[in-house]
Amino acid sequence: MTSDCSVFWQNDERAQALFYDLLACTERGAYDDDFLALLAAYRGAAPDSERADLFAAMYLLHHDDVESAAICAERANRRRPVNYEVWKLLAAIHARRGRTADALTMYGYAHGLYLGSEIPIELVARGGAEGLNRLSVAAGLGTGAPMTQSRAVLDEIGLRFDLDAFVGEHLPLTPPAGKPRHWVAAYVENAFLSDKSALIEEVRHTAVFVDKMQRDFPFQLQRAEEVRGTVTIAVPEGTEVIVPIAGTEYLQELTVETASTPPAAAYLGKWAFSHFRLAETTRLTAEGDTPYAVGTPIRLGHSPARKKLVLNLLIDGLSWNVARTRFPDDMPNIARFFARGTIFDQHFSTSECTYPSLPVIETGRWPHHTQVFNERDSHEIPLDFQTLSECMANLGYYCAAPRCVSDSVYCGALRGYDMLNVTAWKQPSAACVDCTIMQLEAFRETDQFLYLHLSDVHPWNAKGLKFHPAVETLLPLSERLFEIDEHVASVRLPKLAIYQEQFWQSLRHVDRNVGYLLAYIEEHFAEDEYIVSLYSDHGNSVFTTPTGGVVDVIGENSTRAVWMMRGAGVPAGVVTDELTSTADLYPTLGHLADFPVAADIDGNLPAVFGGRERDAVVSMSMFPGQTYKLAVRTHEHTLRLETKEVVDEDGTVDVADAAAAIYPRAHELEEDYALDSAELRRFFYPRAREIVRAIANNGEFWPAMRAARPQWFGSV
Repeated sequence: MTSDCSVFWQNDERAQALFYDLLACTERGAYDDDFLALLAAYRGAAPDSERADLFAAMYLLHHDDVESAAICAERANRRRPVNYEVWKLLAAIHARRGRTADALTMYGYAHGLYLGSEIPIELVARGGAEGLNRLSVAAGLGTGAPMTQSRAVLDEIGLRFDLDAFVGEHLPLTPPAGKPRHWVAAYVENAFLSDKSALIEEVRHTAVFVDKMQRDFPFQLQRAEEVRGTVTIAVPEGTEVIVPIAGTEYLQELTVETASTPPAAAYLGKWAFSHFRLAETTRLTAEGDTPYAVGTPIRLGHSPARKKLVLNLLIDGLSWNVARTRFPDDMPNIARFFARGTIFDQHFSTSECTYPSLPVIETGRWPHHTQVFNERDSHEIPLDFQTLSECMANLGYYCAAPRCVSDSVYCGALRGYDMLNVTAWKQPSAACVDCTIMQLEAFRETDQFLYLHLSDVHPWNAKGLKFHPAVETLLPLSERLFEIDEHVASVRLPKLAIYQEQFWQSLRHVDRNVGYLLAYIEEHFAEDEYIVSLYSDHGNSVFTTPTGGVVDVIGENSTRAVWMMRGAGVPAGVVTDELTSTADLYPTLGHLADFPVAADIDGNLPAVFGGRERDAVVSMSMFPGQTYKLAVRTHEHTLRLETKEVVDEDGTVDVADAAAAIYPRAHELEEDYALDSAELRRFFYPRAREIVRAIANNGEFWPAMRAARPQWFGSV
């Protein structure tokens, strides 16, 4: 790559040649002194490349230095966790170290993306239940928890993968240090305790349940321990706690006893949590060996160091670039509430879709740092990436999501919440607001950090979708009849009147329901007792005119998002045009709630809160099998970049010969408006290169990965 600004990017030909020389050595098994010399030269030419660590691990493993090989391979995995070569190598290393469950996890990742990958049966047999569960998650999709299309089962016939859901058991994910895993139940409220468990039992292995009902079937993920027999819950004198408890049998009987209360029966639902308020140490007993789940006690009481309520309210797919044109006419309740807060008018998402966007919000780190970008992968983000919910839990907040999408469960971005009510697709605002108000009332004696995710506004492919009643009744027949490919993704939906009217009707519906929640907050909390953040994870494409027949997935309609705040520490009556990113919510809450923010995050504290203004904001699309696209925006200009090559499974791409051009903001991708000057290049090129550097592969490809995707790359 040149260091000047005359050319955006050039691959390092020497490093590339060394890579392929090393690759040739590995194919021959030639791990000798010449290999070491090549490796030293390659590491010097590409010091930041994970590929150098992979070659080093291969060499060390060949020479039986398993522990040193593990160090190198783990370092490569940290940088590139969605990589076939990393998985194969770590599977072998973990197996040799006796870390069976970790080895099966790596085999699962490889199987999930490359179905031909064989999993050693003897390793599966040694892994036990934990190994099978870890394998199941790894082999499945990154979305849809607790559902799985790949529940690993080992029987006398061999290993198979079934349709199923993790329910009545722990999700096999890594919890925060010192915390139990989430135990999975059905979400039940004001209903018969065991009815949903009976339904699940009947249909859990069917495609109808796993592929269809999961769209709006709520599960409850509760941090809990699975126990048997007698358990004592210690309650310090002068304190009270609330304890969620769930059974694993229909009307499972639980004997409850305290110093002041003689033994008496409580009845538990199968896979459904009930809450019990305890004011003294309590003894619980279930007869026999049938397990039950005891949730982490929720301690009652407020602290002056905390707010009584911190609410993050996400409206999925709400394009601010569109909504602002009719705000506050179509969002009167939201507009009225946030008129006494701060509205960010130049706010942008990092990505065009939910799966990579949510971890950015929850960690303050961009997708090429979280490495959450491939929906077919389910790896967990590093434990040292402290999530919003972990930070708030560390402050003593009770952290809960009354309703949210399950996209970020398997990747760990939501791991800090004590309780999550999740569905895979649909989170209707009326039901979600009702759940939230019930949550607020039930736990009014705690300081709560709540996360609410609404999906009404999100556009869905019209083939098979029931639209809002007013859309169907008011549109003329000519606008109701159209042809559309059922495989068109939501981020590329065309500019049709029915989609646009669905957006406006849904937005007004959301405003009515959210307005009810906001009015409740105003009525029950003082201004200095709460912080409310309303935001979206991305926009949508249905108002976008295609360029050359192609929808611009990182254009302003798709990435200009909404962000508003009100409450303690938030300036009132401010509409700011400073550039902000979805990554900025994290440090902003750190500032307002007073939790420490890591220095290496990508999020920035806005100037309106005493931070600094961004000079540019970034949006990108790094979807595997499609070209990489980047937008770097200032108030006046945008650099747009698109590669010729498509993004590989590991999130890397060859940036050589990428098209890079600079435009006025109002004319992005319009060739007649392209600008070129040394001054603009000096500003944009270094910023864009810093982003691209993390994903550029220098034209160095792993043959096995490419061979698995001939539809992308042709024959290799």
